[in-house]
Amino acid sequence: MEQLFIGEVSLSDGTIESVLLLEAAARIEFRTWDGSKAVFRFKGVIGVQDRNSAGQEVESLITEEIPLIPGSPGFLTELLEERPEGRAQGITRYAFIGSWTMRPVLEIFAEEVESERMYGF
Repeated sequence: MEQLFIGEVSLSDGTIESVLLLEAAARIEFRTWDGSKAVFRFKGVIGVQDRNSAGQEVESLITEEIPLIPGSPGFLTELLEERPEGRAQGITRYAFIGSWTMRPVLEIFAEEVESERMYGF
């Protein structure tokens, strides 16, 4: 499903400023079209595909539920095999679509995402 928002934060014409990968988590700092800053925190991360996303303008976000079935195509099979046992929550693919290429510049496979708009910086 194509989305233009994460929570209350508009993605259209915004820019990915930085990507920080942690153990089972990711933090994306984002500059919105109006110059304000937002942070996206992904939890339960099992994989990331980053195509030099820092500095890229974003058009939208595509979200897709990932079936937890062994034998999924290539990269997904590896991700699901590495997932810690006992994790029952679903996995979603969050794909940030670049404004210029209209292709994913950053894909995060995670259980959930939270957004926070930063004020007064």
